[in-house]
Amino acid sequence: MKTVPQQAGLSRRGIAALAAVLVLGLGTHGQALAQGKQPSGPIDISVGASPGGSPDVIMRSVAKIIAEAGITKVPIVIQNRPGGAGSVSYNYVVGRPGDENLVLTLNQSSFTTPMMQGTPAIIDRVVPVADFIQSDLVFLVQPNAPFKSLGDFMAAAKAKPRGVRIAGALAGGTDHLATALLMKAGGVQLTYVPFDGGSVAISTFLGGNVEGVFATLEEGVPLISSGKAKALAVLAAARRTEPEYKDVPTAREQGFDIVFGQSWGIALPPNTDPQVAIWWDDIMRKVVATDAWKNSVKAKMQSSEYYGLDRIKQRHGELTKLYGDLMRDVGLAK
Repeated sequence: MKTVPQQAGLSRRGIAALAAVLVLGLGTHGQALAQGKQPSGPIDISVGASPGGSPDVIMRSVAKIIAEAGITKVPIVIQNRPGGAGSVSYNYVVGRPGDENLVLTLNQSSFTTPMMQGTPAIIDRVVPVADFIQSDLVFLVQPNAPFKSLGDFMAAAKAKPRGVRIAGALAGGTDHLATALLMKAGGVQLTYVPFDGGSVAISTFLGGNVEGVFATLEEGVPLISSGKAKALAVLAAARRTEPEYKDVPTAREQGFDIVFGQSWGIALPPNTDPQVAIWWDDIMRKVVATDAWKNSVKAKMQSSEYYGLDRIKQRHGELTKLYGDLMRDVGLAK
């Protein structure tokens, strides 16, 4: 049996305690979660992106629902710590072991930035709690661009190596990997221009300074409807059915096998009391069960499959392999 590395953030006694709670909770999940320990607060949720970026918007929504639904009265503050492709935020959290009032927002960069920098995996040093929201991506180009399809875009990029620019959030993050997938699928060379957040990347695109940008489906709707962007492809496994996207083909439909999206979650600092992780799992399960959350997810064209303490290690193992394979395929991993 493979042992759990000590750097994973829990002591042997803590791991045993957490495992015992989870085993007991298989049939009485709610009773097990009731044993969790509430932080004293105020709680600092660290976001490694600028205000307005997807992680920021998601965690502010979580905090709002927690407050309005009365799930806990502990004050929650969102702290933006952009920079270093997410490393400013996760290094801040890793540097405060056992801090029960601190939470790390997880996204792709939490996995990929250490791979790109050749540093120890962050996901093995923190205490993962949950992955709770996922989103498809749409690829947008300038509204006056001559491309009518993703194939047209690839042909233009092939004729002008490195001459076509894609703006995105964080080097090694979702947008960077999506750009790398475009290059691999089309056999083209693009120039990726990273920023500290998706909102800044989109602003750069709207200023006409780059040819393309990736957006969540929700972000793309006002840009497309206002004529400020043209949608070339959705990077989903199947065509979306929403009125705004039913006429936008997937990349796969156009002959480019690209299926890629985003997901977000939370983790705690190393050596945090496992009872606090149990408390957070309980809080997040209550959040995703609210009508406010469900309505928000639907309105934003997202999905919300919940991976809590009972499944999070398997989920993170799968994501680590997915991102690691992709990073190596496109030459981004050291």
